[in-house]
Amino acid sequence: MLNPRRWVIPAAASAALLIQAGCGEKPSVDSTVAEGKVTGSVKIKGKPMTAGTITLDPSNYVRSNQTVRTGVIKSDGTFEVTTLLGQNTVRIAGPATVKSPELGYYNQTIDVKSAGTTLEIELPPK
Repeated sequence: MLNPRRWVIPAAASAALLIQAGCGEKPSVDSTVAEGKVTGSVKIKGKPMTAGTITLDPSNYVRSNQTVRTGVIKSDGTFEVTTLLGQNTVRIAGPATVKSPELGYYNQTIDVKSAGTTLEIELPPK
């Protein structure tokens, strides 16, 4: 008859090591609260998006209290938003995305730099 101590203790120790290895350090993310400007334009099938909003979300597990930053998309398709430096998730909304919901699936992460960042968005996403 097999002695449970012979296999239970080594199995438990191995499982603990595997769990510990999988729970390593959290990934490096931005923690700065310095701001930068993002400018650019939004086009739908090559033509300027004439109304709507662009939202940049700088939150991560270190900056979990940060709110999204929103800018207006002007009639010529251009926008300007000030947000935190580092990784930001970008989303687009407006009358065109309500009329054609597939346009609203745009979702990109950008790295905002202190010198400013330019972003040219083409909808629908390719």
